[in-house]
Amino acid sequence: MLSEYSVLEVREVILNAPIPPFFGSMDIDEFMAFVDTRPGKEHWELIEGVAVLMTPASIAQRRIAHNLSELLNREFETRNLDLFAYIGTAVRVENNKHFQSQPDVVVIPGVASYDRYSEKFRLVGEIMSSTNTRREIDLKLRRYREAPDNLYAVVIEPREFLVEVYARRENWKPKVLRQPDDIIEMPEFGLRCRVVDIYRRTPLDPQRTGA
Repeated sequence: MLSEYSVLEVREVILNAPIPPFFGSMDIDEFMAFVDTRPGKEHWELIEGVAVLMTPASIAQRRIAHNLSELLNREFETRNLDLFAYIGTAVRVENNKHFQSQPDVVVIPGVASYDRYSEKFRLVGEIMSSTNTRREIDLKLRRYREAPDNLYAVVIEPREFLVEVYARRENWKPKVLRQPDDIIEMPEFGLRCRVVDIYRRTPLDPQRTGA
């Protein structure tokens, strides 16, 4: 079994390896035209030129997304920061015509626009699922790091205490938090919370009732 240090080394090698050629040729315009023909309840993402259908989020996943956005928005309001954490908003990366994802949580500055996506995001939060797998997330993490305004990418495992924090100020080196009392710090946002705070009111919450 790999040590945590070895796991971090492997993760950095994967994310810093040369980006492979596009797996598909679909561009953003073709993707949006395709999505417009699909039922509104479906969740599609464009990853490396391939349209990927994501499975619906579980209730626990939705709660985790809500918890993270609420923690962030509370700090934004307290500190009068012109930022807001949205749930389920699409993002693009400037000058990349083959990528459009829809993270579970996205921090966007300024007044809400009428656009269906943002290129000016400050944080993305991804929650693992049967379709949002390690492979897809690693591909997306490469692109999130390319976004010039982005400061953080967060990956959360909903079935165990496992939060990965990638920060621009740390040169995108992953910080892996596995204990409920481990501290998540994002000084640019004024956020300082425990890992367990993200899992409140889910099966992992030690204070849950009605289990």
